[in-house]
Amino acid sequence: MQQFQITLKNEKTRQYDRIALFIILINLVIFIYLAISTGGSQIRITSVIGIVLIIAALSIDYYLNPIKNNEGTSYYKFVAEFIVSMTWLQLNLWIAGLCFLLGTLYLISKRPMLVSVLKDKIIYPSFPKKTIAWSELNGVIIKDGLLTMDLKSNKLIQQVVDENKTKLDEKEFNDFCKQQLSQIN
Repeated sequence: MQQFQITLKNEKTRQYDRIALFIILINLVIFIYLAISTGGSQIRITSVIGIVLIIAALSIDYYLNPIKNNEGTSYYKFVAEFIVSMTWLQLNLWIAGLCFLLGTLYLISKRPMLVSVLKDKIIYPSFPKKTIAWSELNGVIIKDGLLTMDLKSNKLIQQVVDENKTKLDEKEFNDFCKQQLSQIN
């Protein structure tokens, strides 16, 4: 069975990383404040443990960044978000829930954007994943590194293909899509 896996470029990953780092640093400052100013020993110990673990996770992420040369994803920022959530879980349940939600959204935003083009359908990597039947499409084409899907509902989906991670012959892909569309009509 012939199928294609196409990786789309996620142009906003740098922004997501910055937002996650900003949230982590705000929590780190709050934990430092709690460790210094609070009178309760349990809060102080929890804050200090959170501070140490967050700094360790961010340090590993910082030192691994030049080594991996933007190939692959480092999950240490997500680990730091998880540590923030677990620290807040000991201090305040509502803030822990909010931090866990933000960490989950960060993980979802950093996932690889894979389009699966199969004989019977196309699986598009929205959240949640969207399954598009060939009968819902007017056309699908890749030209000059741009994936274009023309839906019969007058929607047009255009995404830039990450050519470093996607190795395919455009003509073969476009012929496959034409063949699938002609079988429906």
